[in-house]
Amino acid sequence: MGGVDLADQKIATYDLDRKSTKWWCKVFYKLLMASVINSWIMFLEIQNKKEKVPFLHYLVRVAEQLISLGRSKAKIKRRVSGRPDCLKTTTTYSRDTQKIHHVRDTELSRGSQNYQTAVLSPRRLSVHLLKIKEGQTEHGTQNTFETLYEHHLLRSAANFTIGPFGGSQNRDFICVQSLDGMLSFFEQENQTFCCFLPDFLLPSPMVYVKKTDTFLTLDGSWNIVCYRYNSLSEVGERTENDPHASSKIAPLWSYFLGEPVIDINTVEDEFNKISYILILGERNYFCIYETGRLTFMKKLEYSPICFEVYMIKEKVFSLIVSETSDLLVYENTKLKWSAKLQFLPVCLKRAFLKHVKGSLVLLSEEGRLECCYLGTEPSLFVAPPLAERELDLEKVEDELKTLNERIRESYGNDLKFANQNPEKEITIKIQVSKDLVPCVYETNLKDPKDLQMCPIKVEVTPQMAFDEIQISVSASKPIKITPDIDFHLHPEDTMDFECFAFLYEDLEVPSLTVNVSVTVISSLGIARSFNKSAMLPIKLIAESSTPQKDGNHKITLSVTQNVVPLLTLFPEFGEETKTSNAIAFKNFYDSGQPVTVLLAKSSDRYRIQSSSIASLSCIIEQIIFRLNNHYRNVDEFKVVYSSALPSTEVVLYVKEHFSSRQEVSKLEDWEDVMDAALSYLLRTSLAKSEKDKLRISQSNVEKVTDISKMEKRLVQVLERISKIETPETVQVENENEEEEEELSKPEIEHEDEKPMGSQLGQASMRLLSARRSLLRKRHKNEEE
Repeated sequence: MGGVDLADQKIATYDLDRKSTKWWCKVFYKLLMASVINSWIMFLEIQNKKEKVPFLHYLVRVAEQLISLGRSKAKIKRRVSGRPDCLKTTTTYSRDTQKIHHVRDTELSRGSQNYQTAVLSPRRLSVHLLKIKEGQTEHGTQNTFETLYEHHLLRSAANFTIGPFGGSQNRDFICVQSLDGMLSFFEQENQTFCCFLPDFLLPSPMVYVKKTDTFLTLDGSWNIVCYRYNSLSEVGERTENDPHASSKIAPLWSYFLGEPVIDINTVEDEFNKISYILILGERNYFCIYETGRLTFMKKLEYSPICFEVYMIKEKVFSLIVSETSDLLVYENTKLKWSAKLQFLPVCLKRAFLKHVKGSLVLLSEEGRLECCYLGTEPSLFVAPPLAERELDLEKVEDELKTLNERIRESYGNDLKFANQNPEKEITIKIQVSKDLVPCVYETNLKDPKDLQMCPIKVEVTPQMAFDEIQISVSASKPIKITPDIDFHLHPEDTMDFECFAFLYEDLEVPSLTVNVSVTVISSLGIARSFNKSAMLPIKLIAESSTPQKDGNHKITLSVTQNVVPLLTLFPEFGEETKTSNAIAFKNFYDSGQPVTVLLAKSSDRYRIQSSSIASLSCIIEQIIFRLNNHYRNVDEFKVVYSSALPSTEVVLYVKEHFSSRQEVSKLEDWEDVMDAALSYLLRTSLAKSEKDKLRISQSNVEKVTDISKMEKRLVQVLERISKIETPETVQVENENEEEEEELSKPEIEHEDEKPMGSQLGQASMRLLSARRSLLRKRHKNEEE
């Protein structure tokens, strides 16, 4: 071997294309012959004279090897850096078992701390030990494989997995999967048991999860199934068993993939103590927790061949090889890098060498093995631009109408199905407290000293699964509800919501009804709304008053049953009411007019009268609500109003409101006109340069931000108008400081009578001059 190295080093220093071949041919042939003789002698020593090979036969073998090497397409470097310091040889198999399905290094022998190599063939499982023999020279060591034990398989093997099954320590066991779905378990030299997988169709990749002591594989329905080792050992036997016994194996969990699996790998997060199961399918890439819950899924736009997984700082990195020899690096589902490989590998692993961290070991289908690392020039695929087509608007509009009709039909059918039993979907309960508490919220009242508020409790119980539930409580102004909205996501139990109602403004209250609206979104995506109402206590807004003899507006209500006494209808005002046939109410803070309720002695009627029609609404609502509550067990009870409705008063209120809106509209139009006029005036008269014109044209009149400054300026303008006949000094206040400037004013020729318009015009000119000086000073300050 030393002669071979010496010949390689000597020949490598010469360039065959440039040097002459006459003088060194003889030297080359002599060195080559010496190398062959040296290697023949060493070959005989290694074989220990077991195989006596004549020199001529050995020379013919070397020549055949050189000829085959010359015909190969592999490029040979001329500058040789030397042979490797060790050679690894494998045990030679016979022709019927020469194919190797799987190779793994692990601890498979008792009493040995070294790693052993397990080799799986179609009909044999063998375990070998690597032995190192030190060389007699400095050219390296010799490594040989020694067979420790082997198992002859009765069924053709597909793959195997190795791990500490059952929680064993310091040793690993082997599980071999055959082509018909039988699992054979081996503990060193002994076969422990075997069992058949249920729902088996074709052999698939199989992995072992150490943390949970489980096996994962793909069944015939394209489900990832997880089996405990204890479950397999309970139904297994030491010999082949009946396939019907596999039905007793119950999986721990299963997850439907819906596609074949190329490979399965596991990785463990040591920081969070979580195991991830990575599955490479033909169309998708899955990541599943050890408990069977999906972490993420990535749809692949290419056909994958193989992959490798590793963890870096709690992040899952994946190396996937496509059928176009592209290596894609993913961080979870995000593509981080891409590289082009020199050939298409069928197996990919990550290795750590002495000086290179994270190198890649690639194995091709022809047996080509390369160790490489990623470069710095990524090759990402850029999709070509799509050919733009002109849209036919009429056709697109027709398609949109068709889709909208389908959506309406589908939504309507779902809504009809959901409306069949609305009371069985959700239960709403409203509790309005009769005991008022002091108000703690801010209001717009002038003196809210003795203001009280009413607690309201809403209880919502869903009878089925909902994705979202929103509870909203509302009341008529000026009553305010705080808080008014409550939101729940995926509720399961009863939800309690508490809010408070109080008087927010000093206005007449049209109604004391509080409405509770519950909006839900079901698991089908259907939005529903459930409504329920309750009545607030009248003491929240009104107090008892002295009954009035007459009123501008009168409403008479008749009942079909006996009249209920007023003290029975309004028991909370029993102590304050002096008469039994009349009661009066007035709003707090003297808003509106008092309302008087009279009970007719001769007939079953109630008369409600007041000078304000807006104040009647709340009291009439209270009377009807309390009468219906009193006769709730009587089916034929009715409240009848037979007189004409007070439409005249309502029309007057509408006309008054309409006229007020017209006045507001006129004021808004006048404001717009004056804004435009003043903007034009500032742009034409007060602009000093073209730059000022451009600046002013893009802005409107400034809004009043400080009312005190505006009042001072208005007072100054009015004083100048009153003293318009004598010239004076105009004082102008800036936003930051007061500045005084004496303005020159022309003398005015007084006449006996002057129109008011001329005086206002002269005052406007002085205002414009003051404005001009103010803008001039402001520009100077900005330039400085």
